[in-house]
Amino acid sequence: MALRPVVLGVLCALAVVGCEDRRKQAIERIGSDEAILKKANGAVNEVIRNAADCEAAKPLLKEAYERIDEARSQVTLNASRQTLEALKVQVDRVAQVCP
Repeated sequence: MALRPVVLGVLCALAVVGCEDRRKQAIERIGSDEAILKKANGAVNEVIRNAADCEAAKPLLKEAYERIDEARSQVTLNASRQTLEALKVQVDRVAQVCP
């Protein structure tokens, strides 16, 4: 009978560690996605900054699309994928204005 509280204690400890591990993994995934999105966002921002000057914006479009495509294969969270889609829409708008 004395073994039962010990087993229960060990199981509780494992449950707590398991929860902490999941949180840690989620935080790591968020950090990883954030770094990936920064690269794509930087390229998109350059396109947007130069949207009024099509001669300057056109060469930047290719890089922005490449960074977005690259990021799609690397991000793990749905929110990150949605962010990439929003970035692509912004680049698409500039590409329509500067054919």
